[in-house]
Amino acid sequence: MLCGGISVIFFYVLPVTVLSGHRVDVDKGLVRQWAPLVWLSPEEKFMPSNVEEFLVNTNIADEHGSVLTGSKSPARFFQYNSKKVFLVPKRSLDSLKENYTSFLYGKSPKSYPPVPIYAVVTYCSNPASSEFPPDLLPTFHVTYWMFYPFNEGKDSCFLGKVPAPLIFSKCFGHYRKLGNHFGDWEHMSLSFSGHPYPDQLFLSVHDAGAYYAYQRNTNTFRFQAKMERKGVAQVPSYPEFIRLQAEGSHGLWSTPGDHEFIRVPKITDRTGFGAPWKTWGSIVFYHIGRSEMPAWMSFKGKWGNPKTKCILLKKFGLCEYTEGPRGLLRETNDFYC
Repeated sequence: MLCGGISVIFFYVLPVTVLSGHRVDVDKGLVRQWAPLVWLSPEEKFMPSNVEEFLVNTNIADEHGSVLTGSKSPARFFQYNSKKVFLVPKRSLDSLKENYTSFLYGKSPKSYPPVPIYAVVTYCSNPASSEFPPDLLPTFHVTYWMFYPFNEGKDSCFLGKVPAPLIFSKCFGHYRKLGNHFGDWEHMSLSFSGHPYPDQLFLSVHDAGAYYAYQRNTNTFRFQAKMERKGVAQVPSYPEFIRLQAEGSHGLWSTPGDHEFIRVPKITDRTGFGAPWKTWGSIVFYHIGRSEMPAWMSFKGKWGNPKTKCILLKKFGLCEYTEGPRGLLRETNDFYC
């Protein structure tokens, strides 16, 4: 079943030019020049947003949804910093969804001030070291993080309480919308190895993703390998080449059209060209080990509600409301030095 209204993202990576000047400015220049042009789905209802507006509208709760603190102070992220806590809305999700002006719907990429994208830079070499060659660009990784206050689930076919496949594209049972969650982080990553262009790209697709190698002579990224983070029944397919663009449904796909990533129940993302989001004009930089990090970045809990209204067993993840994602600093990274 195609789910209308899901967030869909296209990327177009801008061609880079050789930069000059202070090395930190050069690094930021590379990050800006290779930042994605994000195309939201024409059917998208839940737009991206900034983290700060989201956080002032949340409480920290336990795994049962009971509020532990309603404080807005950054200290709450240190006081209640456990993998077993969740960020939940101060008001009910149903009431927020009924109010189309609520923070849950985010902001148009055309709004002012522009919606930020968060670039987390990790250096593999110290560009400030006197031993570092002055004519060589540093080796570093950058992850572009996009935040959405809400991820709308997808309609899935069921026979009674059991997920069922479509037969001749028709559901002979009933549909249920699964996978809604409060708070959503999505990302892509680039690896730079001392050149004014990346050598690898990682595209995140839900709980999976793919690695691509940059082909300088053709200005394309070529598929290398796929990666799955969880033992879930996701079966996304990836194209052989990306001509500097990718898209997805709060996960990133590389071609327009319909993308099936779970077979039973059948769940398909639809991608297309909607509102453009020129992210290079609104980057918030964080340099690991070199700049002060906000308190929320160290939060280990889930950026969203606990699982509720689940079908069969919770561990299979077939829930009307599933858990929100982890934050930016995770135990596994897309690239390592």
